[in-house]
Amino acid sequence: MQFIKATNKYCTLKENIPAPIFRKTFEIDSEVRSARLDIATPGFYELYVNGENITHGLLAPYIANPDHLVYLDSYDLAPYLRVGGNAVAVILGNGFANQDVDGWEFKNAAFRAPLCVALSAQIVTEKGTASIISDESFKVSTSPILFDMYRYGIVYDAREERDGFASFEYDDSGWDHAISADAPKGKITRNRAKPIRVRAELRPVRWERQSDFYCLYYKDGRPMKECYIKDGYLFDFGVNTAGVCRLRIKGEAGQRITVRHGETLRDGLFDIGSTVTVKEGTERTIDLLQHDVYYLKGGEEEILSPSFTYHGFRYAFVEGITEEQLHDDLITYAVFNTDVNKRSHFECSDEVLNRLYDISINADLSNFHHFPTDCPHREKNGWTGDVALSAEQLLLSFDCKENLTVWLESLRCAQLESGMLPGISPTTGWGYKWGNGPFWDQAATVVPYFIHKYDGDLTAMSESADMISRYLRYIAGRRDGRGLVEVGLGDWVQPGCVTHGITAPLCLTDSLTVYDIADKAEYIFKKLARSEDEQFARELKTEIRSAIKTHLIDRESATAKGDCQTSQALLLHFGMFDESDRERAFRRLLEIIENDKRHLNTGVIGLKCIFDVLISGGECDLALEMISRPDEPSYGAMLTRGATALCESLDVNGLNESENHHFLGDIIRVFISLIAGLKLTSKDSFIFEPHVPTSLEYARAEYVFSHGKALCGWEKCEGGIRFYADVPEGVSAAFRFSDVEMPLSSGHNEIVI
Repeated sequence: MQFIKATNKYCTLKENIPAPIFRKTFEIDSEVRSARLDIATPGFYELYVNGENITHGLLAPYIANPDHLVYLDSYDLAPYLRVGGNAVAVILGNGFANQDVDGWEFKNAAFRAPLCVALSAQIVTEKGTASIISDESFKVSTSPILFDMYRYGIVYDAREERDGFASFEYDDSGWDHAISADAPKGKITRNRAKPIRVRAELRPVRWERQSDFYCLYYKDGRPMKECYIKDGYLFDFGVNTAGVCRLRIKGEAGQRITVRHGETLRDGLFDIGSTVTVKEGTERTIDLLQHDVYYLKGGEEEILSPSFTYHGFRYAFVEGITEEQLHDDLITYAVFNTDVNKRSHFECSDEVLNRLYDISINADLSNFHHFPTDCPHREKNGWTGDVALSAEQLLLSFDCKENLTVWLESLRCAQLESGMLPGISPTTGWGYKWGNGPFWDQAATVVPYFIHKYDGDLTAMSESADMISRYLRYIAGRRDGRGLVEVGLGDWVQPGCVTHGITAPLCLTDSLTVYDIADKAEYIFKKLARSEDEQFARELKTEIRSAIKTHLIDRESATAKGDCQTSQALLLHFGMFDESDRERAFRRLLEIIENDKRHLNTGVIGLKCIFDVLISGGECDLALEMISRPDEPSYGAMLTRGATALCESLDVNGLNESENHHFLGDIIRVFISLIAGLKLTSKDSFIFEPHVPTSLEYARAEYVFSHGKALCGWEKCEGGIRFYADVPEGVSAAFRFSDVEMPLSSGHNEIVI
């Protein structure tokens, strides 16, 4: 494809280059039979045909390193074309391709360049065929978007709007011609991901005027002078999620309106402290983060909504409006994320668990913009560990296999020849020296594994097989003299880790993770008939299991090295204790929990298994108590402090730099699969295997299979417990509870025990 650009400059914090507009007019002499347009750009785009914005979704086409991949979208143009004059226009945004961001090496990315686009169209009419190719015949101009970076925000001057710029009749005689551009280095790849779309528009639940304060402080308590607020209005939308604010306002030409976005309040006042990492010397960028600026054109009511960015927030602080401009429709919250359909649900008799389920779902959606990110306000990075942690809960909750499959494309491109993987994907080259390690790297294996489990799709496994094979050989070579692995990050966000460090030894969490990677890789390679790789994975699994049992278990006390919740739960979960020691090892875990005053004392690695171990061991009530208790560290404590999305940490004084994180959300699976008991075994089968705690009166879950919706639930009744399950035709199911095991038939099933 042929790329064009509008200028030889690109946007920086020092020199703002407006988002360019490209347009082309053409005539059609007869009825259109078919018309297809392909468009590719390393940044973002909006596509217009004859005045109508026909873009598939927001932040299109995707987010990727353009040295690796450049995504292409296709459109059916036929419904939008007419006999006579036509026009096509494109506005470009910086996207991932141009970020003036200090962190993660984005600022110094080799691919930063003037925005470019490639466009081609084939139009078949009753009289023949016509083509449109992006070349110097396209006309270019600047747009009213004076600045855009999706990690910061936008500056929009409505006085610079080009009314009718996408219509055939618009006079572009004063516009320049496009410039031929070098194609990005990355492979042009057809985009398979689902688009991002608005799923809700929220009104504020309250607003108030606030004046004369600082909205950001250094960690030592000093106010940041760049963040002084003279006067404005705080709008509270009642929920912390992700999207943009829409303004409906009438004012004078040139009136400046600033909208800041934040997660929290400080002493009742607007605060952006949880959405930034405060460091000396970063003040010049702080005023841009989560920050949109508008200049009104004046006259009639204007509707303003930013393109090419999004923010994570509950509160919006608006400066520059007058009291007379306040009205009920002044500001709304356009909430958006990847357009994934929800396919499961959970509810029970405990409102705390129901609320925790709801905020977990909110966190998943708030952090799903093309792929799962670590937070919607500050980083917006695809941390591999975060994706690995959430892959199963996401696939259980949403039909998101397409976007996870596409995300793996970036991960494969980022893998080094050695087999090493970065901690974030896509990446510019950051994340190999810090931020990775087996628990993060496992995303390469567990994501395709769970896609196959929940959707029966071999595509992700097949496409990722070479990456998994290289990684296994790489990590096998990182074993020490004991045969153990000790590389990268450990049990992240363990409560108290800021002051006391991480309790579980890195060699234990790494080695258990490599064992699990090898186990899932063996399954993948068997499915793909890659016998040599299958054998290598099986041998690695056997060898590392032996090393773990030899070096990481005290047989006399049946205690895992580290003597902590994470270590003990991990070894129990993966069956590392001999059968004769398992009961003692489980009792030791209960003793550790009692010593921790029945609080959770594990980071993300331990949280993936401790509830399974407790519930399968008959301690369902203890597991739910640890989840729901109102004091820290716990999930319930998030609700106590008013969270509407899952937070980054179980304790607010730990590594809790975000009030909206998805990677602690495996409780979704615990609730649906273990408590309600709807446990998927493949895309067309499940086991109804509930665990009934004394603390609940009922629990139920739904899951939408391709054949229809399944419903599983139980409720306590006078005669015992009533279990019920609705099984769709074409789905196989079985029931297990206590010593009862039986197949379930299609339709409605009831059992009373």
